[in-house]
Amino acid sequence: MKYSRSFLSLLLALAIICVSGCDISTIENAFGLSMNSSSKEASDTEKTSVEIEYFENTEDKDDSSSQDSTVSEEVSNVYEDEEKEVYEEDDEPIYDDANKIYSVTCADPDRITISFAGDVCLTEGCSVLNYIKRHDSNMANSFDEKLLNRMVGSDIFMLNNEFPYSTGGSPLEGKMYTFRAAPESAAYLKDIGTDIVSLANNHCYDYGPVALKDTFDTLRDISMPYVGAGENITEAVKPAYFKCNGKTIAFIAATQIEGYANPETKEATDTSPGVFRCLDTTRIKQVIKEADSKSDFVICFIHWGKEKNDLVMSWQQSEASDMASSGADLIIGAHSHCLQGIDYINGVPVFYSLGNYLFNSNTQDTCLVTATLDCSATDAVDIESLQFVPCIQSGGQTVEAPESEWARIIRYEQGISYYAAIDENGYVTYSQSSHNIQNGMNTSPMREPEEKKSDE
Repeated sequence: MKYSRSFLSLLLALAIICVSGCDISTIENAFGLSMNSSSKEASDTEKTSVEIEYFENTEDKDDSSSQDSTVSEEVSNVYEDEEKEVYEEDDEPIYDDANKIYSVTCADPDRITISFAGDVCLTEGCSVLNYIKRHDSNMANSFDEKLLNRMVGSDIFMLNNEFPYSTGGSPLEGKMYTFRAAPESAAYLKDIGTDIVSLANNHCYDYGPVALKDTFDTLRDISMPYVGAGENITEAVKPAYFKCNGKTIAFIAATQIEGYANPETKEATDTSPGVFRCLDTTRIKQVIKEADSKSDFVICFIHWGKEKNDLVMSWQQSEASDMASSGADLIIGAHSHCLQGIDYINGVPVFYSLGNYLFNSNTQDTCLVTATLDCSATDAVDIESLQFVPCIQSGGQTVEAPESEWARIIRYEQGISYYAAIDENGYVTYSQSSHNIQNGMNTSPMREPEEKKSDE
């Protein structure tokens, strides 16, 4: 059995104290122990009902103009220590929100499993939330057993939180679809084993800065790490660092959508809350380089692409190249509300969009992606396997695709992918040739019937 040095020291000190005849109060005082400490309780928030439309607009605004921002300062160091810390699993768990440093205990000492899901929406009045409430108010009942086991069984599970948690704020004027969930709904994330969420999307700001700040408070109250948004730009760009099996995994989230100078979803500033925007890649490249110097593996979770369009845009590929060359080891995408293809760019796997995971009542293909990392080496973390798990969302719930549908979704995903091969079990590997058969056409089942090709 493995013991930490601190634990062995504690045993030795206790033995000495016991031999000397000290009572329990002396032991408590000697080590600063509190036998009656209580955990922090989440504050109760009154729930209000709102009427809200919860389907995405079918047309994006012009993505062609460049982001009107200039990066004039270097990204601040998220660690105070210059060297990477080593976390031993018998040490006390780490939950440091100020520096976004956390720890998890892995099932396998030589591997780390990380699963990713796309867009999730728990807005009041939507079919997803109604389904949860009808089924014992437990989000686990929105998934079949096989899929739930994959999520809960992963060492780290991440999804895109596509809405704010608040009863305050006002819907953005002129925005067609605005989402807002009651703060108590955040607890549902725990039902399905969620370990971290991305807030870098085009709906977390739907009810303005008040609701966004409420979201930060709500997630902190349930000890749910988040990335991609913050009280200011320093917090918004800060990666989350998970320590597991003696290694450090960095999570970065940013949004590329709303590619014009004055977006509805505001970018955080030095003095105001907002998201981490990355249409201009200058800042995210700095963030990735910094994270790469402080971790063993860097994951980028990016909100990008065009809605209801499975054709990857050239600017997605260009940004993926920038991220890969800056030190990203795995790139995961969301936002299109449909599946997009898989690629390898500069040796880095890119899943362009995971689609709607649990978003509305529509019947559509989706997926769970699981990365298994080999951390057995002293000085490296490598990808051992990547699995694309076909799923189907329907009626406010999501299930792992049955055998016949599994094969169909694999064939479809292969046909919209590039330099990536997908075997019958969904395992993804690099391919020397492209498998894409779209010929520049949007082939998503969600596309409008009259649409002939995508408009870049």
